[in-house]
Amino acid sequence: MGIKAKSKKAAAGATVALATAGLSSCNDNGAVDPPPPPLECNRVGDGQSLTATATVVGTELRVTISNSSFSTWSAAEITSVTGGTVRPIASRQPLTVVIDLADDTVRSGSFTLRGTLMGFAGTPQCTVLRTFTFRLAPDGVIVGSAAELPLSALQQARIALASRDGREVELEATTPFLGPRTVTWSVTGGEIVAREGSGLRWRLPAQAGLYQAELVIDYGSFGLSVDTLVLEVS
Repeated sequence: MGIKAKSKKAAAGATVALATAGLSSCNDNGAVDPPPPPLECNRVGDGQSLTATATVVGTELRVTISNSSFSTWSAAEITSVTGGTVRPIASRQPLTVVIDLADDTVRSGSFTLRGTLMGFAGTPQCTVLRTFTFRLAPDGVIVGSAAELPLSALQQARIALASRDGREVELEATTPFLGPRTVTWSVTGGEIVAREGSGLRWRLPAQAGLYQAELVIDYGSFGLSVDTLVLEVS
């Protein structure tokens, strides 16, 4: 069985590839074809392409910051930390920020990211200055800079691949929105094995064809956001 992505590529077994819509793919000799779209500094500066996820174990908070545009970090530093102390970080994509919380009673805090992103072939370079907040909730860590984002960015919904196991893929709904929301999933084929929190475990059918997973996040009075993932089973 082979599985290919259309609008995006996802992984399910040895023959499945993962990528993000609009980005380039690499062939066997490492060439990039077609070239990725240019890095848009205004989107990074407005926070529309930066996403952050976080986990906490004991008093160690680990935040992963990714840029959805094709880019690498040429410089990065974390300043203005509240709620704990930050460890040195390496300038790589994605960025991993590790904060040692002051103690196990800390439930919220913030930090500022200062850095420079470099696009394909070394140009252009974008200066980034973003302040992220984090909150430890009973069901996990909520992290983002949604309070500073324009509404269009605040409402973004994205499907992320969490894991794969044969024909089963585990998808996760991500959004920078910090407020209440309702997550709804639907698929056009196969079987929904489980829904846990904002995630979905989807078993793809064995029959050849195109199959789509759709994510809808309802923000109440703030509106709706939709993302889709189309897979081809061949």
